[in-house]
Amino acid sequence: MSKAGEDYFLNPPPGSAAARAVEFGIDLTLTLENLRLTPEERIEQLEDFIAGVAALRSARRIGPTDAITKHDNHGTSETSRRYRSWRPYKSGNR
Repeated sequence: MSKAGEDYFLNPPPGSAAARAVEFGIDLTLTLENLRLTPEERIEQLEDFIAGVAALRSARRIGPTDAITKHDNHGTSETSRRYRSWRPYKSGNR
């Protein structure tokens, strides 16, 4: 990327789309980092991200992790009843 292109993202002119993005809270340095990568590097980065998501999905636990869940006659589990009745503390009510 050219020096002028980098300056546009680092110091966007007032009223430009980049300036509006910064005002909205978007970090343009991340965009600039990605634009510095070659297309091949961007694809490698995407593949690494996809592999990470796949690893997280395969590692997640499904269902209660503390014990085998017992169901009552209505199909409601002990675990779901316990968590449904949980309420966060209100200030002054501890």
